[in-house]
Amino acid sequence: MSAAATTSAAPRRSQLWLICAADFLVWLGSGAVYPYLPVFLREQMGASLRVLGLAASAYFIGVLVFSVPAGQLSDRMGRKPMIVAGMALYALSTALFLSTRDPWLFVLFRALEGLGTALVVPAAQAFVADITTEEHRSRAYGWLATAQYGGLILGPAIAWPFYALGGAGTRYSYYGIFLFGALAAAVATIVLAVLLREPARTDSPRERVRPPLRTLVTRPIAAVIVVTATAEFAMGGFEVVWSIYLRHLGASITVVGLTWILFGAPMLLSFLGGRLADRRNKVALMIAGFAVQGVCWLLVPAVNDPSVFLLVLPLDGLAFALALPAKQGFLVQISPERWLGSIQGTEQAAMQLAALVGTLTAPWLYGRYEGGFFAFAGVVALAGLVLASPTLLRTWRSVDSRAGGEDDAGRRSVPG
Repeated sequence: MSAAATTSAAPRRSQLWLICAADFLVWLGSGAVYPYLPVFLREQMGASLRVLGLAASAYFIGVLVFSVPAGQLSDRMGRKPMIVAGMALYALSTALFLSTRDPWLFVLFRALEGLGTALVVPAAQAFVADITTEEHRSRAYGWLATAQYGGLILGPAIAWPFYALGGAGTRYSYYGIFLFGALAAAVATIVLAVLLREPARTDSPRERVRPPLRTLVTRPIAAVIVVTATAEFAMGGFEVVWSIYLRHLGASITVVGLTWILFGAPMLLSFLGGRLADRRNKVALMIAGFAVQGVCWLLVPAVNDPSVFLLVLPLDGLAFALALPAKQGFLVQISPERWLGSIQGTEQAAMQLAALVGTLTAPWLYGRYEGGFFAFAGVVALAGLVLASPTLLRTWRSVDSRAGGEDDAGRRSVPG
C-alpha cells in the first residue's frame, strides 16, 4: 500500500498547503535578495565578474554535491528531517550576508545555501508525491510552483522599501534586504518543524537499502533530466549576468527588479498548468513549454532593449508555468515510488551541474559577446529538447496506452 493511500484526504490537503506556504516564505526572501545581490557585490564591494561567477557557482556546487545523498537520506530517514534542517541552514547562510564586507566570503555563504537547498528540494518534491495520487499530482506540483513563484514575484517588490529605508544606494540599504530574506526562511523553518506531518512508513529498514542509481535512472528518466538540465544552463547564467546586463543597457534598479517580477508573474498560473497536465498529454506540454523558453532566450541579444524585455519575459514565465507541473507529474509517474527521493535528488544534481556550467561560462561569454550568452543558452536548451523528445514521446504513448486514458478510479487524492 502506498504512503498516500494510508492518509485521509483532509490531512493530505492541509499538508500540501503547509509546504506551499513555507515555500512561499523562502522564495519571498530569495526573491528579495537575488536580483540585488550581484549589484551589491559589484557596486558596494567592488567584486569582479569572476567573483560574481564564483559566488553563483558555489551555490550550484553545494546543490550538485549533496542532492543525491540528501535524496537518498530522505528515502531512508524521512522527508521532514531533511526539509527542516535544510530550511534552517538556508536561513543561517543568508543571515551571514550581514557579517562581512569581503566579497570572497560570499562564495562560502552561497555554498552553504546550496547545501540547504539540496537538503530541502528532493525531500519536498518527494513529499508532495507521497501525499498525492496520480490523478491530481501535477495539480499539486502546480500549486507548489505557484507558491514558490508568488514569493519570487513579491520578493523584489517587498525589497524596495527596505532598500529605500536603508538610504537607497548605500551598503545598509542592501543589508535590510538580506535581513528580510533570512527572517523569512527562519519563519518557514519554525512552521515546518512544528506542523509538518509525513505519512507513516510501512517498510522495514532492510527495504530501505537503495539499488544502484544506474538501475533506477531509466532511459525515460534520463530524457527528462536532459531537458530540465539544458534549460537550467540558462538560469545559472541568468543569475550572474542578467542584472549586470540590464544596468549596462541603462536600466534603473527599479527596472531590474521589475524584470524579475514580470518573469515570475505568469508562474502564478502554474496551478492551471498542473490542472491541464492532469487532463492532457504531459510530455507535449513539457516539450512545448521548454521550447518557448529556449526561443525567448534566443531573442534577448536581438532585442537588446530593457523595455521590450518587459514583454518577452512574461511569455518566458508562462511557458515555464505550463512545462514545470507537467514535467514533475510525468517524472513521478515513470519513477519507482519507493525511491522518489533518490530520483528527485539525481535530477536536482544534474540541473545544478548544468546551472554551474552556466555560472562559470556566463562571465566569460558575457565579457566577449554581452547578450550573446543568452542566445547560446537558448541553443543549448533547444538542443536538449531535440535529443530527448523522441524518448519522451514514445514513453508517453506507452504510459497512456497502459492507463487506457482513464484516471485512477477509486483512489482518493488531494483536490485542487
